[in-house]
Amino acid sequence: MAFEDIIRTMTLPRRGAYPRPWMTDTDPDQVKVLIVGASSAKTFHCADVGTHDQFLDALWNRNGRTCSGMYASATNQPSKTRPNLDRLSEMLAARGLTSMQTNISCASAPYDADLSEEDRAHGTEIFKAVVEHVPWRAMIVYGVGASKRFGRAFGMAMPKVPTPDSAPVQVRLRGRAVFVSPTLAPPSYRTSVWPYLERVVEAIT
Repeated sequence: MAFEDIIRTMTLPRRGAYPRPWMTDTDPDQVKVLIVGASSAKTFHCADVGTHDQFLDALWNRNGRTCSGMYASATNQPSKTRPNLDRLSEMLAARGLTSMQTNISCASAPYDADLSEEDRAHGTEIFKAVVEHVPWRAMIVYGVGASKRFGRAFGMAMPKVPTPDSAPVQVRLRGRAVFVSPTLAPPSYRTSVWPYLERVVEAIT
């Protein structure tokens, strides 16, 4: 089954809202780096986004719709993590690397702990589809919670989240690099993460 057909099937509305597979400003079929958190803070209600076809058009940045435009329509204000994610995407873009922001559980709740087990399980299956079909060459998994859930999802032992002064820490999944990073999400986010992420971006390049 084609990637878009899989995502179409997996993102049917659930209780009046769409699952959140990713944010990107490029073609998902061309993404080189996955930026991976635990889950999404902002819910995309169908009433704000539109039809399922319109939702998919926005995910693929086509037919006049974009991921960023959908985010603006569906949210009153950006999450506190959003500027950090965009900054990392811009760092990668400056090195010629397209990126996608996604989550171990492609589902939404104000806090990761608030996700229902049903939504978490479904969201993790979406993430596994992203990992399977997007042609990524590296991932950056940020935060303790995301790292632990990543390990559970793929049956892997994960290293401790490094300190900001560390050399890049990575594991391998399917022969590709998965870098572990301190979090980009408040309240634990610290500006000291950026030199570490600069070293990670350099390692990916």
